[in-house]
This record gives sequence, structure tokens and C-alpha cells, in this order.
Amino acid sequence: MRLKTASIGLLVIALVAALGATAYTTGSVDRSSNVDVVTDNNGLIGLEDGTSGSLVQQNSTGALTVDFTRGGGTGVNTAADFELGNTNDPTNQTAFNITNNGGATFDLSVDYTLDADDSDTDANIKFQIYNSSGNNVATVDEESGSKTISSVSSGTTYYVVIVVNTHGLSDSDNLSGTFNVSTS
Repeated sequence: MRLKTASIGLLVIALVAALGATAYTTGSVDRSSNVDVVTDNNGLIGLEDGTSGSLVQQNSTGALTVDFTRGGGTGVNTAADFELGNTNDPTNQTAFNITNNGGATFDLSVDYTLDADDSDTDANIKFQIYNSSGNNVATVDEESGSKTISSVSSGTTYYVVIVVNTHGLSDSDNLSGTFNVSTS
């Protein structure tokens, strides 16, 4: 009887050990998230129109747009200079602002890419980016590629002035493109 009891005891111990070892082979945990879609001025990378009137504004979906065809014109003149904002007073007269609305410090990468190549290698459209002291921290154009602004802390705003120079271009050129801001 003792041998039978010991055998049953060992069998029970073996079964408990086997079940105990497999009890936590799978599991799941759910977490909620909050990912609202907001207008550009309220986004993590805030883009807000400045003092350039209707040429730079948020469209009906809240996206920031730069459009030289507003108001009846069909574009910019040849052999001309345009400035949206003011390079001498960029913190008060700006095309648009870029603000870190996130809760952390990150690097900002900025670039401008044309939809189609223009006919020269000059920087014809420049996005000049200034800090709160009015110092130029980066300039990107259709010829330059990406620039990085390092260690942008939460709540920091940069001021963008757009300078367009069409000297050397013909009326068949097009400076339309995409201004891109990303974090890293």
C-alpha cells in the first residue's frame, strides 16, 4: 500500500510540475492610446501661419499651405524677389512658425523638395529658420538638401521667412514643392 501511495504521490507531483511549467506560456496586456488627429498648429510639430496674409495660411483641413496663386495671380513674376516675413525682424514678421508641442526634446530635420526640377542650380526658394533671438539657425532650399536643428526642447518656437528669387528663371519654371519637417 505504501508503494502504491508513493507512486500516486509522485504522479501527482509530476502532473502539478508539468501544469505549473505550462501555465504561463501565453498572455496578453491591453493598453489604451490617445492618437487624435489635429490641425497643424496643434500637432506635436506645430506649424502656424505668420504675418504673410493669405499667401500662407491653414487650409480647410487645418494643414499649413503656401500658395502664391491666392488672390487672382497665377504665380510669381520672372526676374523678381519676394519675401514672406522679414529677414530683419523674423520673430515678429514671419511666414510661419514651427513649435515643438511635444513633451520631450528632439532634433528637427527640415528640407524642401521641388515637384519638378527648375532650370538652374541657384537657390531660388529659401526657407530661412530663426530662433527666438532672431538668429538664423538653418536655411533650406531646393538645392541644399536636409538640415538638422539639434536639441529642440518642448515649447520652443522657430520662425520661418520664405525668400523667393526668380532671377535667371523663365516663365516655364515651377518652384512648387514640399517643405518637410521631421523629428529624430
